[in-house]
Amino acid sequence: MTTMSKAAFARHINVTRGRISQYLAEGTIGRDALQGEGRNAKVIVAKAIEQIRQRRDIGQALGNGLSTRLDLVEQEEAADDVGRPPKPTTVDDEIKQERLQSERRRNRVAALEEEAQLGRLVDAATVRAEMTKLAQAVDDENAGMLADFATSIAAQFGLPQRDVLHLLRRIRADKKAAAADRARRRAESLPERVSTIVESKGEA
Repeated sequence: MTTMSKAAFARHINVTRGRISQYLAEGTIGRDALQGEGRNAKVIVAKAIEQIRQRRDIGQALGNGLSTRLDLVEQEEAADDVGRPPKPTTVDDEIKQERLQSERRRNRVAALEEEAQLGRLVDAATVRAEMTKLAQAVDDENAGMLADFATSIAAQFGLPQRDVLHLLRRIRADKKAAAADRARRRAESLPERVSTIVESKGEA
């Protein structure tokens, strides 16, 4: 059975010393989770963690209490109670777990929606379609300039405009093919999907 001072236990589960005093005052940590009396009483670690997990308000658990390291109870119980059958899960435990998971799902959905509204997450298919349209518009604009280029060159050097235009179109086609090949090789080295981390304000 592992015991700690109240200050050490606070550090152990990543809360303030004042929060431990609050847990004791409101009964979240019961007297049976203490060893000794008064200010020098020691906290029975596994029992206190289990009581906090069972009795802590679900709203607090989803708010500033999420950083509390209550996962340590399994480690403590494994060290202190080797060979003892696992403690059965109650219906109340299952309800709390379902509520916690449901709240986390809502937080994740809300975080994704916020990222989308801020423009940090966008639909890949929509972006691909828009970029294709933009590239085509630029290409069409450049192609339309060739006739003007050919007319100016032909007038400057006394050449047939049609021959100059044909030459410019051929050069442009060769350059486009080479550029497309380079872009294709670059694309082949990129992953099909990339990951991003979306932080939910309701989780820590």
